[in-house]
Amino acid sequence: MAYQKFTELTNANAIMEKISEYAANQGWVVLENNISDLPIDGSANSDGLRLAVKSPDGNVFAVFRSANGKKIFPSQKNDTNAHGIGLTCATAYTSKPASGYWYDQPNVVREYGTQQAIGVGIPVNPNGSHTLYMNSIMNPTPMLVISIETSGVFQHLAVGYLQKVGNWDGGLIFSGSRNSYNMFTASSSFDATTIETESKPIFSMTTEANTFLRMDIDAAPIRLPSVLWASAGKNSIASFANCYTGKQLGLPVKTSEVKASAWNANVPDYTKLQSKSSTDTGVNVNTLNCITVNMNLVAYVIRDPDGLRNFSPVGYVPGIYFISMRNVAPAQTYEISYPKSGYLHQVFPYTRRRGIYGMDGFSLQQEE
Repeated sequence: MAYQKFTELTNANAIMEKISEYAANQGWVVLENNISDLPIDGSANSDGLRLAVKSPDGNVFAVFRSANGKKIFPSQKNDTNAHGIGLTCATAYTSKPASGYWYDQPNVVREYGTQQAIGVGIPVNPNGSHTLYMNSIMNPTPMLVISIETSGVFQHLAVGYLQKVGNWDGGLIFSGSRNSYNMFTASSSFDATTIETESKPIFSMTTEANTFLRMDIDAAPIRLPSVLWASAGKNSIASFANCYTGKQLGLPVKTSEVKASAWNANVPDYTKLQSKSSTDTGVNVNTLNCITVNMNLVAYVIRDPDGLRNFSPVGYVPGIYFISMRNVAPAQTYEISYPKSGYLHQVFPYTRRRGIYGMDGFSLQQEE
């Protein structure tokens, strides 16, 4: 289905209502429909809504939680500006976890050092005017993409199932403009420049991981503690902000500091194609039609033993491609004829066009 647009949404709860409505219309099963949820600090008054959905094929369990003044994950910074939407994923869903916390789900993604539940999230101005774009990809595998524009800056959340290479256990993948530790902004005024500076590209490799993949990798599941997820960031528990899960995920889009780091995943990447500054156009521009080329987002994981730094490709992010925004406008649709023709694609910058990521962006295949 083509994208759907919702305008003049005032806060996180209003956005959550539209996410639920759209997901249900796309065949996702709504397990909890924006029910009032208690704060994790133990106080008695609800401070947000909980939304749980399951993909049409039953492989993806995603839990969203709005924040309306209090933090929603165990460890988060800037929680004096605690307004936004968080997302975490698991292999099943229970409406009544033993702890009572919304994120305490079966095999939820966890930070390796502390074993705290983590995820991704975005800030949402509680007194703003937000435009929401919703995209659903069903073939070859499901993917739900949420894009919110406020004052010209975009923030994104995405959750779905990897198009696998080979046969292996797992496949749930999700990403956001920030990880859960960083999801709240340092700006009490929700300043657009600050929000952009704090954000990272979705489905990218960056120091503080904001993309997570559920998979059993070699002997990792039988380690103590078990490692059930891979994270696309620095492989270190020295800083909780890295959100390291115990195994490293490699992706071809990388932020500038990754390429020069010792922990960089040496996999085929797009760093030579990416913009190097706000004024750099990058080189992923199609000289035939002056638009751009859809570049596949391939996922790689580090194999045992980790010290050898060997990575294997495990699949493709479905329906989402790295592009150049040089000759396209944000949130508009274009026919981008590679790797296949006849499809429209809606295009987005990671934050804003000619912002900190220059002309880098992504396209979303529109299905009939």
